[in-house]
Amino acid sequence: MASAGLAYHLKEIALGREALESPSPIHLGAYFYGYTLVAPGFAWITGALDTQFPGPSQARAWTRAYLTFGNEEGLVRVAEAAVRLIEDPARSVVVADSCVPDSFVDVVVDAVRAKRPATVLGECTLAWLYNFGLGAQAATDDFFEEIARQRRAELLQFEIWLQNYFNVSGVPWQRLLRAFEGPSEGAVQSFASYWLHFRGSPSARSQ
Repeated sequence: MASAGLAYHLKEIALGREALESPSPIHLGAYFYGYTLVAPGFAWITGALDTQFPGPSQARAWTRAYLTFGNEEGLVRVAEAAVRLIEDPARSVVVADSCVPDSFVDVVVDAVRAKRPATVLGECTLAWLYNFGLGAQAATDDFFEEIARQRRAELLQFEIWLQNYFNVSGVPWQRLLRAFEGPSEGAVQSFASYWLHFRGSPSARSQ
């Protein structure tokens, strides 16, 4: 896969067919950062987008779009602007490294354990974390198909483990944590804690 993968995801997000949690241009930014964790060749997009959206110099394009257009229109405008940049025929196609990419979960858990979650998450909220993970998973799907299957399966096992822990079936992991741990930094810390408990459980060790 090359650059077409990210453009496809962005078009689907703009149309609402690939859903973010609490969709907004800011959470689209979280998705971008997750994607570039796995495919750093796309990191240029953040700076290129900044030139497309006027606003406070200390703010990135997602924040500027949110301030100007709000959630729904801002998300669509940023997604469409990014697609135009990616599909510009003058730009080189981005290909991924051959090295196995970091798992977004491991990156977040390591940052939380080091008491530095802000080094990974632009905003220490559950929605930002979830959308960051969506972007990372999308990039892994695009460039590392076999690894993507393994990581998706492990995250599903974590979700089932969390459902059993809270005795609530059929609810996605991020909504369980939102309901029982709240939306903010405490939930991010709880995510790391629950993940470590899950990885230490017999069912996780057998994966």
